[in-house]
Amino acid sequence: MTLCDQPQGTPRKAPSEDDLATLAQFRTALRRFIAFSEQVAADHGVTVQWYQALLVVRTYRGAKHISVGELAEQLMIRDHSAAELVSRLAQAKLVRRKTDPTDRRRSLVVITRAGERRLSELAAVHLKKLRDTRGVFMNFFRTAAESQ
Repeated sequence: MTLCDQPQGTPRKAPSEDDLATLAQFRTALRRFIAFSEQVAADHGVTVQWYQALLVVRTYRGAKHISVGELAEQLMIRDHSAAELVSRLAQAKLVRRKTDPTDRRRSLVVITRAGERRLSELAAVHLKKLRDTRGVFMNFFRTAAESQ
């Protein structure tokens, strides 16, 4: 049962000092990773949102294609924001649009070779950072599991 699944009116167990410290450490590690990600993306000439979009386009449903609406849903942004994002990515030649053969009103997004190269560079750096700092994240999950 998750916190959201807990029936209303059910008393919740207060987090311990260790729980709070673990959450604080986890949030700090996340903020550091996000700051790292922003800097790496900038160093590679893209924004973090571009990187995240490339990851989604490349991995969604086996990398065949993704609609602009599906991309918006995956990135938790509005449809019009996703359409603007795709336009910027297409202008940078990192993705291309194609018309959905089953619904000509729908635009599909496909990653280009240049997008694949940029994604590969960024993903390699991100994976190295995660591997180097995995102890922080593993410790959080271990501690969270033990405190249940």
